[in-house]
Amino acid sequence: MFGDSVTNPMKWPIKRFKDICIVGSSKRVYRSEQTSAGVPFLRVSDLISKIVSNTETCDLYISEQQFNEFEQQGLVPNAGDILVTARGTLGQCYIIKPKDKFYFQDGMISWVHTSEAEINPVYVSYLFDSQGIRQQIDRVVSGTTVAYLSIAQLSNFDILLPAIELQNQFADFVALTDKSKYAIDQFIKSLHAAKDATA
Repeated sequence: MFGDSVTNPMKWPIKRFKDICIVGSSKRVYRSEQTSAGVPFLRVSDLISKIVSNTETCDLYISEQQFNEFEQQGLVPNAGDILVTARGTLGQCYIIKPKDKFYFQDGMISWVHTSEAEINPVYVSYLFDSQGIRQQIDRVVSGTTVAYLSIAQLSNFDILLPAIELQNQFADFVALTDKSKYAIDQFIKSLHAAKDATA
């Protein structure tokens, strides 16, 4: 729909992340502040499990009181913001949903404030699978022993920025595709169940 993200044959405007939205992270949570119950406190591995298989693996928490304080200070992501893995497996994206309630490890996970910018989070999250972003990530980590993507590096990434109307059309198409995939998955499961029942 948008052409090659490296050569940009459609001549879309190119902007840096820092020019269109805020890129940051969470407030640091010290080990002494972590609790055995409360609001989940996600590490990179927990976030990747959430992205890849929609499973909850978190076994660390912070108190409700601390989470509420962070929320009042504007230090909790809003629905539509994107979390990006910044250590190990780089550039995996999770879009915050309205019902989400968790906090995350600073430095290891970056926070892209897309909810406050004129940019569609679904479009942005798919950009991270494009050659354009992957090449920028590869350049950043080339020659390093530990894969790490700093906030400053992510802020300086160039992204293709078509009109918001086109980004929204793309997001609508993705939603329809996801619904079709879900329907197909459910149909296959029902076939397997029917087969098992007659076996």
